[in-house]
Amino acid sequence: MINSPDHNKRHLDRRRFIGSGLKITLLAGLISPLEQACNTNTKNTDKKKTQDKSTTTQKTKRRKWTAEKLLINAKTNVVHLPTASFYVYYDEIKNATNVNAADWEKQISGQIRFNKERSGTILEILSLQKLQNGVNDNSLNSAISTLALAFGKDCENAKGLNLNIKNYRLHELMLQLIVLNNYTPFKWKTFNDMVRKPEKLGKRQSWMADENSFNQRVKYIQERESEYKSRLSKRASKYILT
Repeated sequence: MINSPDHNKRHLDRRRFIGSGLKITLLAGLISPLEQACNTNTKNTDKKKTQDKSTTTQKTKRRKWTAEKLLINAKTNVVHLPTASFYVYYDEIKNATNVNAADWEKQISGQIRFNKERSGTILEILSLQKLQNGVNDNSLNSAISTLALAFGKDCENAKGLNLNIKNYRLHELMLQLIVLNNYTPFKWKTFNDMVRKPEKLGKRQSWMADENSFNQRVKYIQERESEYKSRLSKRASKYILT
């Protein structure tokens, strides 16, 4: 008996379907262990990353340390002022000796020098210490002399750069000290003698670009003299060094 073409076609389709099913079953059997292995590796990798991150966090966690006083590192002869007013974390100075804030000028001489990167902060606070007992011509004069040190050679780093030149906070403080001080009649000249300015000034620092702009700022502060003196007094009271 001869099978019809349709019968032969159905028979071939059935064989193909069974063959395809077997191939899929075999392929699934091969893929499943591979997928499980990949998932296991991924979990292990993620677990290891979490453990490594936790270990790194523990290693790099810094202990908070500050001190409201001048300190000299006995090994390096470098002066530090790790005040909490500016810093949350400061590398603890283990070989430290105290410097009396009242007569620090006598103790800081010769081989002893300020921390170059933080000298601006240190001298800002030390200049404000001169105003602790009142803002008057004498105290302002002392504060000007102290703040001027921030722009000197003693604060230059190993490359001969003085980072305080770009510290506009110091320029602004010097401006106020000079303007409120009646001992300095030639304020523009005094300002330029006491500071060093960067080559490029921002918009907010344009007041020190030329004498006319400078004098406009002088007039503004003089018209509000009592207000600016009060601000300096409050600012000085924030930093009580022991």
